[in-house]
Amino acid sequence: MMTVLVPAAARAFAEDVCYPKGSGTVANCTTLPKSCSLKEPTSPRCRAEALEVLLSAPNKFDGGRSVVHSDATYLMARAVGFSFSDAYWIAAYDEATDLGQFIPRDIYGQPVPGAADLTTVDVSGLVRTNLSTGGVLYHYLAPYNGVLAVPPTGVNGLAPEVDDADTEVMLAHTRAWAMEGAGAAAPLCTAGLTVASPGGDLATGSACYTDKGGESVEVKGLIGLYDDLAIPFTLSTGEQVISVSSDSGTPPVLSNQFDTWVGGSASHVADARLGIHLHALADRISHHVCTDRAEFVGPLGVDGGFRQDFTGHECGQGLHSLRHLYEIGVDFSKLSPQDRTTAATLSAVYDELVVFARLRGVLIPAATEPAFKAALINGQLLPAMQTPEVLSRLARLSATACGRGWSPFPGSPSCPRTTPEPEE
Repeated sequence: MMTVLVPAAARAFAEDVCYPKGSGTVANCTTLPKSCSLKEPTSPRCRAEALEVLLSAPNKFDGGRSVVHSDATYLMARAVGFSFSDAYWIAAYDEATDLGQFIPRDIYGQPVPGAADLTTVDVSGLVRTNLSTGGVLYHYLAPYNGVLAVPPTGVNGLAPEVDDADTEVMLAHTRAWAMEGAGAAAPLCTAGLTVASPGGDLATGSACYTDKGGESVEVKGLIGLYDDLAIPFTLSTGEQVISVSSDSGTPPVLSNQFDTWVGGSASHVADARLGIHLHALADRISHHVCTDRAEFVGPLGVDGGFRQDFTGHECGQGLHSLRHLYEIGVDFSKLSPQDRTTAATLSAVYDELVVFARLRGVLIPAATEPAFKAALINGQLLPAMQTPEVLSRLARLSATACGRGWSPFPGSPSCPRTTPEPEE
């Protein structure tokens, strides 16, 4: 956790399916307080109570998952043409980017049969609360504005331009790494910073950023908490830390070791990379009201380093928490346009899955048709996401899979009288 006071900081698409402590079934852990309306601005009481919902969840429950990062990503991957195995691992690494490791669990909070074979490797270096590795920047993605210490104008993080390497540095960076699939041709770097590419951007170069003398530089940042209170962090440019051991004597796993660390086939590695990129995309949208106004500037004249500042009013943890409670179990049509992040995310993630399915040679032609996309997202996924009761939400997501002849996401209610698909 970032601190004991703010375990919710930087969490986007907060876990909405929470597992019980002891016996019982899953519970909804993101219920909107009665003091909150569905339109901003909201009262100080609402913001405080929204923050308390996320702060108290770790003590009330035994972990959880986000159906946006897991179930919905899996279903959209199946819809565009990915196999059960590929779709599952894409979604599993999407969720692991928040949790550090994903183990599929059923509605009683127990590992599913064969869970050991469906568990991701540890990617704790990427988690949302890890400031020391820069993991936080895979969840807070600020647009870059060169040496101008103000946010760039005209940026709309509700519909980010995923290939804008000049402005959406982190997003374009994770995308280039994911598109490579496997191998070392595209690096994964701290803060998404590389040496200049042939096109001049600092997101898609051939190696991680160094100054003219070949040395790493500092990236200094601030994450806003309440009013004038913020948490500072300092990073060094270079290979991204993927995993951190609890044993202080064990060196961290760096991104140049990613393929070996994940193991398996090149397709499996590609799935893991894509899941991490899709998580960054979803969180760019989820946090856009804050991050569109953040500062990402550099290299600075004194030390040649960079600065990222997430301390504006829109980044305060009360508002931050409230907007995550708006993302599940409420009527999205009643929200302010800027807060309709779930619909925007599903649309953007679907479009990226189409791009990557085409790249992998598995794209179903119908998946590119607007009506096909709308039937899945508007007709099935969004109604499920707006369902307040968690078991009903999961049942609707499972029904989406069952109705199309697929196995539901592991741990969700199963299809009646069917045999689960084998893992390829």
